[in-house]
Amino acid sequence: MVTRCLSFHAAYRCRHRGACCEADWQIEVDPALAEAVTVGRLRAFHGTPEPFVRQFDAAGHPVLMLARAPSGACGFRHRERCSLQAAGGEAALPQACRHFPRVLLHDARGTLLTLSHFCPTAAAMLVDDDGRAEVVEARPPLALEGALEGLDARDALPPSLRPGMLMDHASYDAWEQRVVRLFANSSPVADAFRAIVAATERLRGWSPGDGPLEHAVAHAFQGPPAPPDPPGFSRGFETVLDVTGPHPLLDVPMDVEHAWTGILSRADADVHRAIGRYMAAATFANWMAYRGQGLRSIVEWLRACYDVLRLQVVEHSTDGAIGRDGLIEAFRMADYLLVHIVDSETFGRAIAPVECEHR
Repeated sequence: MVTRCLSFHAAYRCRHRGACCEADWQIEVDPALAEAVTVGRLRAFHGTPEPFVRQFDAAGHPVLMLARAPSGACGFRHRERCSLQAAGGEAALPQACRHFPRVLLHDARGTLLTLSHFCPTAAAMLVDDDGRAEVVEARPPLALEGALEGLDARDALPPSLRPGMLMDHASYDAWEQRVVRLFANSSPVADAFRAIVAATERLRGWSPGDGPLEHAVAHAFQGPPAPPDPPGFSRGFETVLDVTGPHPLLDVPMDVEHAWTGILSRADADVHRAIGRYMAAATFANWMAYRGQGLRSIVEWLRACYDVLRLQVVEHSTDGAIGRDGLIEAFRMADYLLVHIVDSETFGRAIAPVECEHR
C-alpha cells in the first residue's frame, strides 16, 4: 500500500535547522553504528569526550545513547549539520533521528504520515504553503525506504464510533477526511468545530439498520452546525492537564480569552489558514482513533490541540497580533507538548467518560 500524507507536508525535506539535535532527548544507537564510529569506519566528529553513553532500559538491559554536550545538544552536531549524516548519509542516522519529524500510523488503510511541527521546517510549511489542502501520496524524501516506525494498528479492530460499536475503516476514513477538509479549507477553526461536533453527534446515533455507515457519514455533515462553544477551555484540555501535570506550556494567563479574541480579530487570512492546517495535521493519522473509545474522544483530543495552540499563540504574540515567526514558534511549542510529552494512550483512557455522557 502507498504512504499518504497531507499536501502541505508533501515537499518536506530536512533543512538542518537543528531543533531535534538541540533538544535534550535520549537517542538510542544501533550497535552496528556505534561500532562503525568507535573503530573509525565512520569518521564523524563528536564534541564530547565519548561519542556514546551506556545506560539501561526499563528491562535493565544495557543500551547505547548518543552523548550530549552540557547544553543538551547532540555531540555529533557540527557546523550546523549532523556529522553522522555528513559522513555516512541518511542511513548512518539512528532510527529516531532518521524518522523525525515523521509521525506514522499503520492500519488497514495503509501508512498515514503526518509531521511533528516541533521541527521548524515542518512548522513553516503550515504558514508558507498556499495551495488547497488534500490527502496525497507521500514520496521521497518525505517517505522513507524500509520499515517505518509508528503506531502499528494493522492487526487492531477498526476505530470505534462509540463504545460497543465499531466503524469500518472506509467509514472512519471518510469521517477523518471530511474533518481534515473542514479544518484546512474553511475559516475560522471555531466554525469548523461547530460543523464537526454536530456531524459527529448525528453520526454516533447510527445503527446497522440505518444502512451503510459510509453513507451516514456523508449525510451527517450535511446538517446544521452546533451552537458556538462557550468561552473557556475544553474538557480535552483539562484532561491534558490531568495526565501531564504542571508544565510551563500549559500555564493559562488570566486574560487569555480576551487576548485570543483580539488576536483573531486582527489576523489575516494567512494566519487563519495556517491555524486550520495545524488542526488538519492534528486530525490526519491520528493515534487517538485507536487510543480512544469513540469519535467523541477524538474530537476532545482535537479540542485539546486547539486550546494548547491558542495558549501558545497568545504567548508568542506581540502587541496583540501574531506574526509569521511568532506563529511558527506557537506551532512548535504546541507540538512539543502534544506530540512529545502527552501520552496518547493515557489521554485515551482518561477522556473515555465523555463517550457515555448524555448530550
